[in-house]
Amino acid sequence: MHISLKIPKLAYLILILLILALPTATIPLTQSQEAILSPSLQVTAKTDKESYLLRQKVTIEGSIIEDGTPATDLLVIIQALNPRGTRTTYRTLSIGNPTETWLINITNLFLMNMESNLINTAKIGTLIQAGITIYNWQMTPRGVLATVTVFDANMVPLGVGFWSGTIDPQDTATPRFTVYIEKWACSGDAMICGNVYDKEPKEGGMALSPEKTAYFCISKTEQGLFEYPELPPPPPQTTPGFYTTHIRISPEPIAGEYTLHVTAHSSPTTKSTTQTTFTVENSAGYPPQASFAYWPAAPYENQTVTFDASSSTAEGFNDTIIRYEWDFGDATPKVIKEGTYTNPPDPTVTHKYINTGQYPITLNVTDNEGLWSTTTKPITIYPEFGPTANFTYTPPSPRINRTITFDATISKPGWSKTLGDYSPITNYNWNFSDGTIINTANPIIAHIYTQPANYTVTLKITDSVGRTNAVSTIIQVYNVTAYPWDINGDGIVDIEDLYTAALHYGLTPADPGWDPRCDVNNDGIVDIEDLYTVALHYGETY
Repeated sequence: MHISLKIPKLAYLILILLILALPTATIPLTQSQEAILSPSLQVTAKTDKESYLLRQKVTIEGSIIEDGTPATDLLVIIQALNPRGTRTTYRTLSIGNPTETWLINITNLFLMNMESNLINTAKIGTLIQAGITIYNWQMTPRGVLATVTVFDANMVPLGVGFWSGTIDPQDTATPRFTVYIEKWACSGDAMICGNVYDKEPKEGGMALSPEKTAYFCISKTEQGLFEYPELPPPPPQTTPGFYTTHIRISPEPIAGEYTLHVTAHSSPTTKSTTQTTFTVENSAGYPPQASFAYWPAAPYENQTVTFDASSSTAEGFNDTIIRYEWDFGDATPKVIKEGTYTNPPDPTVTHKYINTGQYPITLNVTDNEGLWSTTTKPITIYPEFGPTANFTYTPPSPRINRTITFDATISKPGWSKTLGDYSPITNYNWNFSDGTIINTANPIIAHIYTQPANYTVTLKITDSVGRTNAVSTIIQVYNVTAYPWDINGDGIVDIEDLYTAALHYGLTPADPGWDPRCDVNNDGIVDIEDLYTVALHYGETY
């Protein structure tokens, strides 16, 4: 049966009004939704000056206020663009302890040479690869912008790499970027900064992870993977309501107006943006800067010292150093190296100081505009010194009628002014204080004591120019019957004795690696009989 209901027009209008009057459910925003500019959060930005010249330090700072009080536990993003609109720097500063749930993890920063071998030391004037590994731990794909900024030891940006793409759920991406280590780059502890955003900061992008930093070394002479100390990352900034950082202008900057885009965000839905500018002046007519290093750091009389002025810089735009003038502060004439704009001179030179003392070294550099500058630093020349005798012996608790090996290879040669080099040790004089005195050119020697006692063993060494040095050590020889099959004399015949004998199998006294302890039966060769004898007594203790 069909029933028809007729609703009066007035009732219908009342029903509509009641529906419209119902409270609207609030749907919270997720981190994937667009953040809003919050009037409760305000960030400012400024630089310490309005204009700069090349190599000058640019301090970037500002305030962050949230709900009228100094803000903390947030991130501040800085993106720098040069007058051509090219990206030069990305930084993400942590203020306090941000508590957001980060959508992306930066798991690694690394450097490689152009053959894709890992390095931690980059040579000036070479191409390297800088890389970042990022991980999307979520169950949904994530579009990201990953950046790497490489700085030299003066915080001059050397290059920026950026990659935009989508990372699948629980997957990683490892983009790599080519960076040139400029010839003017400052050597020493340099830094890589890795960042990841949802889009360009200048377009309102936000950080998807805190910044990750790593240190590496820039060297004038070396490149590769060396024992470089792990340095701690820069600590977060702890002053509420304030941030600061700095960069340095390169010695070859682009003149004009630079733009800094700054974003602060304290939650995925709350952010504030601002920007500021500064100017880099065209520095034509700016004189070069003289700088040099030398090695070794503590040279001796008549030792070759290498002086390197490659850290000197032609500060003007498109300028080149065409002349190096060295004054070594002694009686020798100045050394001048000259070149042209297209063929600059070699910035290195060598010199020897004949006498001890402290000398002022002055370097004068001139550029192609005829402008010049000088720098002076002292060098101390140390006197020659003789050799230093030293030795070890094994076993550490020797016994009568047992071979003791004395090793003087740890003796050190001295520096000879006459030779202009380290003087080699030519003779080792051993006095075993049991009536045995031996002169030999070999630093390793064996000796057997037949009586128990405390013996003073004296080693006197002589170098090629006749200088001597001596050292004495008292050793105690124990009255314990020697068991030749206990090769290392530790009181037990074990695998070490078998291994030592096997290691010297087939050797005779004429061989360089001869060890008389392994010739258990004293027949002049380490053979199967010696190994069998050791094995026969395996496990015995004394």
